[in-house]
Parts: sequence; C-alpha cells; structure tokens
Amino acid sequence: MAQIIKLKRSLVQGSKPTTSDLSAGELAINVYDGKVFLRKSGSADTVQEVLTNDYSGAVNLTGRITATEFVGDGSGLTNISVAQSATVRQYFEGSTWTVAHNLDTPNPLVQVYDGQDYQIIPQSVRITDDNTITITFPNIVSGSAVVGKGGHIVSGSVAADNISGFDTRVVESLPSGSISSSAQVQLFGDVTGTAISSSIQQIDGGDI
Repeated sequence: MAQIIKLKRSLVQGSKPTTSDLSAGELAINVYDGKVFLRKSGSADTVQEVLTNDYSGAVNLTGRITATEFVGDGSGLTNISVAQSATVRQYFEGSTWTVAHNLDTPNPLVQVYDGQDYQIIPQSVRITDDNTITITFPNIVSGSAVVGKGGHIVSGSVAADNISGFDTRVVESLPSGSISSSAQVQLFGDVTGTAISSSIQQIDGGDI
C-alpha cells in the first residue's frame, strides 16, 4: 500500500518557520501561500525561502542571470551598464508620457510614433533629468517613444509624408512673404508666386 509523506507545514497565511522549527537541511511548506522553506547551516544558520515559478518578493542572487526575455520598463534597474548604442522603447497612452530610459545621459535622442508606427511630432519634449524624458501632447495619444543615447551613430530614415504634422510645421516656420538674404538662394522644384528682384551692377564707396 502506498504511503504518503508529508513535510512540516502551515495553513496560516504569511506564516514562516524559524530555526527552532526546523533541523538543518529540513524542508517546510506554507500550504496557504504555496511557499517552500529550507534551513541551511554554514557561515549562517538561517531559514531560506525556495523560489517558485510564481514567487513574489525580493530576490538576492550572486552570479550571472540568463533569460530569453526580460519584461518591464526598466525604471527600477540600478547599478547596470547599458551598451552605448542601445535604445529604449516604451508604449504609452495619454497626453503626457514619462519615459524612464535610464541611459544616464543629458543628450538623449527621442523619436515618437503613433499606434500604427507613424512618426509624430509632439507638442513638447523635455529632458526632465539624465534618465527621464517628459513628452506632452495637446490631446490623448497612443503610441511609443524610442530613446537612444546621444553622441553615437544611429541609422535609419522615415519618409516626410509619414510624419504627422510635418507639413504644418514647415508652413509655420517658413511663412509666405519676402525672402531676403545676402547669400545665393537656390530653389529646386515648382515655385509659385510673384518674384520681385533688383540687381546692383556696381557699388562705389567713393574717396576718403
């Protein structure tokens, strides 16, 4: 007949064994929390909590950690070195986006995209500090922000037609009217309007 072996256990939420409850090398279980405990003996005689796949709490590990994917915005990461060419992409929805990129640079490169990955121009982009960018819009916007470390080569391009608001900003920056310059001005393509020009054939400053 099969025998059932039961470890020391507790049905009380949050209950943890102490060294007086366990012998060295002995296991115990909190059935309510689904946690496993082990008494270790060596340089320190303590009761350690065994990690499970749904563990919740602080974890202190020594050595290399390898994983296929890390999930999160990285805002809680400290004491790490980020590759100089690395970029951070985060997704948002709202009129104010706060990007915690943690690249430790006063010269970040920022690009903003809508939900269909079209590049857009926000109302403002502020360097809050060396690790944070604040992006604001006049209304609620869904999309993503990509932040890279300035001073490094970044390749890529986007068609001007795909930049929302680009044509409006160009009109605002180049209002209609006269263009005055002491240097040669070259225009390529179609130009509409009435041109007025004067040509100075000779300048004589006279005698002194």
